[in-house]
This record gives sequence, C-alpha cells and structure tokens, in this order.
Amino acid sequence: MRLFLIFLIFFPFFFKAQLLDNSDCLVFSDAPFFYEKFIKQNQIKQIVGVISTKKSLQVIEQRNLVNTYVFDQEGRLSKQYRSFNGSTSKDTTFITYYYNAQGAVEVQRTSDSYGFFSNNYTFNENGDIASKTYCRDENLSSRNNFKLGKQHVIVQETFSYEISDSTKSKSTYNSHGKKYQTITSFYNEHGLKYKEEKKLLINKKKSITHYNYDDKGNVKEKTVYPNFNKPYHTTTKYQYDSLGNLEYIDEYKNDTHITHKEIIYNKSTLLMKALLIQDIETNYIKIIKYSYQYW
Repeated sequence: MRLFLIFLIFFPFFFKAQLLDNSDCLVFSDAPFFYEKFIKQNQIKQIVGVISTKKSLQVIEQRNLVNTYVFDQEGRLSKQYRSFNGSTSKDTTFITYYYNAQGAVEVQRTSDSYGFFSNNYTFNENGDIASKTYCRDENLSSRNNFKLGKQHVIVQETFSYEISDSTKSKSTYNSHGKKYQTITSFYNEHGLKYKEEKKLLINKKKSITHYNYDDKGNVKEKTVYPNFNKPYHTTTKYQYDSLGNLEYIDEYKNDTHITHKEIIYNKSTLLMKALLIQDIETNYIKIIKYSYQYW
C-alpha cells in the first residue's frame, strides 16, 4: 500500500541516500543500522527525530518526543535514546555502544526502569562472538552520562562454530558449559544467507527463518516461523530504489498486513528526512521528522 498522500504538503521532496544498512534486517532496531562510511564522510554528529502522530480523520498532533542517534568521528553509532510517555510522565531509554579495536560492538548498555543492564561480548580470531555476558551495571552519574560503578555478572553464554562451504553452525552453551541451542545458517552460491534454523536441544523446538533477495542482493523478504510445527509466521517485505536505498517496509502476521513504513529522503541533502509508520487496521500514523548536526 502506497499511501500518505496527505503528507506531500509537509514533505514535498523525495530522494534517496545511502544512509541505512539493512543487510541484517535491523533498521530502526536497538542495534547499529547506519552505514558508518556514509556517516563519517558526511561528518554527521547527531540525528534528531521529532515525533508527531495522526489518528484517522484527525489533525497531526505534536508529541514532544524524540528519537536521537549520536555518532563518533569514525561514523559509528555511539548512543541512541528514545523518549516515550510512561504511566505518569515522559521517560527516556538510553542505549550506548562501545567498540573494540576491530570496530565490533563489545559492550551494548541499555537503561530500563531498574537502572542499567549491559551485554558484553568477546570475539574469536575469526571475528565471531565467543562469549556474551549479561550484567546489571551500577551507574555513578546521570542516565545520560553513564559512569560504571560495580558490575554484577548475571549470565554468561559461550559459543562455538562449525563452518563449511555453504553452512555455518553456531552452538550456544549456558553458564555451566552445557550446550542447549544450535543455529545453522545456509548460504547460496553467491554467499547470501537464504535460511536459518534454530534448534533447542532439550525440547527439540525448531524455528526457521527464510530470506529472499532482489537482483542487487538486497533482502526483499524475511519470513519467520517461530515454531516450525505450527503454521503461524511473520513476514517483513522490503522495497528499494534503483540505487539500493531502502524505501518501504511492510510487516505481516500470517497473511494479514499489520504495519507499513515509508522512508522519505531530502532531495537537496540526500539525507533521510522522515519516517512514516502506519498501523494498517486503525490508520494511526507516527511521523518522525529528522534534523542533523555535524562535526
């Protein structure tokens, strides 16, 4: 569905920019999802998204909420924070990223209603994750300027890998060193992952994810069967322009269209100008308008 014509008067220019990295289907998630080279070359320091909403047949309402992304001078996402309306007042979630010498995220720290928790990673010689440690972190400063005090280790998992020409299998071990899960990725002759199988060894539950690609190797469809013994599945469809820039995201539960997202780019700057998110059933629309700060 290609709707939102009403917004043409607010966003008159449509263009594309190599800003978003959707190779792992993680755009607009808690993980970094920007092309670091693009951010660095354009010396982008911060992207601020101001949120407004529109209910069906009503006017646009300003929400006084923001989504903000902060980058270092290497173009890496160093922090993102999202404000939202809590039960009694406005609140903010902070996510901070710390990188190792190879540029991989070694610590991802997130605020919640109880304070802060972090996922801490180590890597093997191939750059694959060797361990993941979940911690609760004491903060000696403000929420926006975290300073680590005592760190409480809660759970640590370790991983091993088996690799062939067309598959890569990842085994997960719990805190006691017992293997409980395997994830096997299958690759085609072009090196693109077309299927992923996750198996829990104890209850033998299996989930399967399928990937389909367009002619340029961009993921155009991702379908997840969380329990392969049941017909329920979710599908996400992606559409790109001729240069490979992500334009539309459509989400389905079974065959029911749930959410439609449109990414609008500024013709004069080639930067993302807005994200429009439509709930299909209610026609409730969230509008996020972006502005930029530079180094």
